[in-house]
Amino acid sequence: MVITLAIMDTVNEFLEPYLTQVMDTFTGLDVWLQAVVILSIAIFVVVGLFVFMKKFIKLFLVLAILAAIFWFVYSQGYLDGILSGNFFGYTYLGF
Repeated sequence: MVITLAIMDTVNEFLEPYLTQVMDTFTGLDVWLQAVVILSIAIFVVVGLFVFMKKFIKLFLVLAILAAIFWFVYSQGYLDGILSGNFFGYTYLGF
């Protein structure tokens, strides 16, 4: 717990001057310009989330297809000859 707090304090001390500078610059802008900045950040975040979800769904589909192929091959008994072998001096007992 102490190590975690020390790391958090180090990160906070490192980022504090930069965050202060950004916030001072941001609050010095006009209100309409602040709205434009916030809107552009929001659009960037939403697009990033959609890209992340798209890649995650593709990964999930690929893993599901590989699992289905492995299950089919295993359930048909094609792996019995391979899995019942003697690997490096150890005998596989099966499921």
